[in-house]
Amino acid sequence: MPGTIRVGLVFGTKLMIEARKMLIDTQPDLDVVYQQTDGTLAAEELLVIDVDVALVDNRLTSTSGSDFVRRFLRRNQGNDLRLPTFILTGPFNSAAMKLESIRSGASDFVTEEESPEELLQVIRRSRDLERTTDFGSLATFFIQNGIESGSNKRWLLRLTDLTFQESQVVDALAGLSNTGELPGRTGLTQTQVRWNLDSLQGKLGLSTRSQLALALHESGLLLEGVD
Repeated sequence: MPGTIRVGLVFGTKLMIEARKMLIDTQPDLDVVYQQTDGTLAAEELLVIDVDVALVDNRLTSTSGSDFVRRFLRRNQGNDLRLPTFILTGPFNSAAMKLESIRSGASDFVTEEESPEELLQVIRRSRDLERTTDFGSLATFFIQNGIESGSNKRWLLRLTDLTFQESQVVDALAGLSNTGELPGRTGLTQTQVRWNLDSLQGKLGLSTRSQLALALHESGLLLEGVD
């Protein structure tokens, strides 16, 4: 049906795949089109199968799910390929696992502690082009978990060749509570803001807004959220 989200499942066991498939198959706007337990095969097959969102469990047999996502994106970004959005899953929540999912390039991290409704919501949210990101709260999260602002100045070397609009967006992100406020701060339209954020991610080799927030924080260009 029009607007259907095509979902791929990469889990360590067929039993785990079946459990997720049974849930997703109850939704008229979601369609499971790919299933795989072997991470090596999935890394090749996801390049040729039309998948919008891939759920990847962190407990793969040959590698961790976060390493799978990281290597897949590093290998294939910038090759003009249509890549899926990745959602990392795991048994329980932790700040370390959330941080690892951000570093890997996954758009979200969902645990078995969360309800089925929350998983379905995350799948749908991953395809929302107008989704906003709270950069200020992410900066606070990074600091709380031992990542100091300005701890990796090498990012600055890759931020020297920005367009005027890209520089406007980077400057406006400092201390910002939500990317939804960027049009008001920059004078750009919401679409222009999205294009420039996408362009910044491309120049830095990043996949998600959260990865971009981490890079700007490590470069010293992002501030904690303000009240």
